[in-house]
Amino acid sequence: MEVGIDVLDVVRMEKFVQNEHFLEKYFTPYEIEYVSKTNRQTLSLAGIYAAKEAFLKALGIGIGGGINLSDIEIKHEASGKPYLSVLSNKSKIMLKTMNVEEIKISISHSEDVATAICIIKNPN
Repeated sequence: MEVGIDVLDVVRMEKFVQNEHFLEKYFTPYEIEYVSKTNRQTLSLAGIYAAKEAFLKALGIGIGGGINLSDIEIKHEASGKPYLSVLSNKSKIMLKTMNVEEIKISISHSEDVATAICIIKNPN
């Protein structure tokens, strides 16, 4: 089992909510649409970003380790519960090589801070 956590100052994300280039580079169309429909766009964006970073930390690779943030997607069940979806074949191959069996994500935030944790189950 592997664990990754990330904490993000929401103020850092405020300037990016309306930056189309930033959004398209780090977020998927689903995530951008999801955030645009929320009342608290900056909090949602920060939470999704933190979840992606927590996932990469749980893998032990971090940003720049072979999986782009746009290669993974944080989706939401009807209840609002987040889950991670891997989009690129390169990412899927990496997860298979690392024997990843299951990925769990949780996101939380206050007015100032977004945090996310990722737990990865593997047979090791």
